[in-house]
Amino acid sequence: MKPKRSTLRLLLLSGFLILSYQAYHYAYLALDLSISRALQSLHQPLFSLVMNLVSEIGDDFYPWLVGGLVVVTLIYYQAKTEAIKVAGLTLLSALTGSIVKLLVHRPRPDTDLVQIQELVTGQSFPSLHVLVFTVFFGYLLFLSASQIKKTWLRLVLVSLFSFLILSIGLSRIYLGAHWASDVLGGYLLGAFFISYII
Repeated sequence: MKPKRSTLRLLLLSGFLILSYQAYHYAYLALDLSISRALQSLHQPLFSLVMNLVSEIGDDFYPWLVGGLVVVTLIYYQAKTEAIKVAGLTLLSALTGSIVKLLVHRPRPDTDLVQIQELVTGQSFPSLHVLVFTVFFGYLLFLSASQIKKTWLRLVLVSLFSFLILSIGLSRIYLGAHWASDVLGGYLLGAFFISYII
């Protein structure tokens, strides 16, 4: 039997708050270091390329470009409500994540502990890349699965959005930008937000 949505939200929020407390008090957890080192031990060129490309989608102007294209496409197909939902909730989740970053003030992974392939500044918890990907692509995944009639197109889009959501977490750890607990925090908070629009 599936839990009620309110119970699910409570579990997601509780998990996120527990992680936030840990992140506030500890620069990293023992499991964080083990996961980072295990993932960074993978040296296949194709894997490295994919991790960099996925992470790049969340950098610089690309989120605005992708977000703008999606919103325009939804409006073009008479899905104005859906366009407002995905844009509004994505911005709200990014703002919330940014505030939490300032409050928790966890440092980024250190070069003495892991390989830093993407040098970033600012706080580490939660991962905004993961948070925004979970909300933005998670809602698009839901729309694709529930609204698109053509089986092949629905399968392609659901697979693409699922891949982006799952791989962004791996990429942030692999590149040395975040700890695994930062990534998990992004997923939990993202799932909490998206539970309000699906």
